[in-house]
Amino acid sequence: MLNPTEIRPILKQWVAKAMSHEESDVFIEELCFIDKARRADLVHANGKLTAFEIKSHADTLARWEGQQQAYMACFDEVWLCCHSKHLVKALESCLPHVGVLVVDDYSGMAMIRRAKPNKLQDKFHLTGFLWRSELDALAAQYGVPTKSRNLIKEVRRQLCDALPMNVIRSHVLASLKQRYRSLE
Repeated sequence: MLNPTEIRPILKQWVAKAMSHEESDVFIEELCFIDKARRADLVHANGKLTAFEIKSHADTLARWEGQQQAYMACFDEVWLCCHSKHLVKALESCLPHVGVLVVDDYSGMAMIRRAKPNKLQDKFHLTGFLWRSELDALAAQYGVPTKSRNLIKEVRRQLCDALPMNVIRSHVLASLKQRYRSLE
């Protein structure tokens, strides 16, 4: 039976074949979000931020409800990749726009339900992906006044109050791609 570490490369192969994946796109493993309280097993950053939560045979779906809400606050698309033993419960517990993939004991993977665009993203949680220098660059680019003595959360709130979602989203996507491209 495969563990999450063994499932992740299979999932990456599936994503690279099933979704658009260009040379400038990146995979990010174990990406922290929601003030580092949550961690996405795999994120695909191409023209959007797509997050995948992996639940192996040994896992349970007990924490999925809270995880799902956190994913919805931050990502453009959300997928649950689960072992076949969890499939019925996964379909019952996933929001209708969460995609569902099933993996078996032989490295097989199949799409059960395609993810739909997430309309529940929260600007403040999205800015949580940005480092202070990236927040300051975004503020400077759009003329949002900030002070170096402001706490990061204050700067994030100022940006959320001043900028539309699409501007913040684009900056987050570009920043993550640049940051993690250098690590691949």
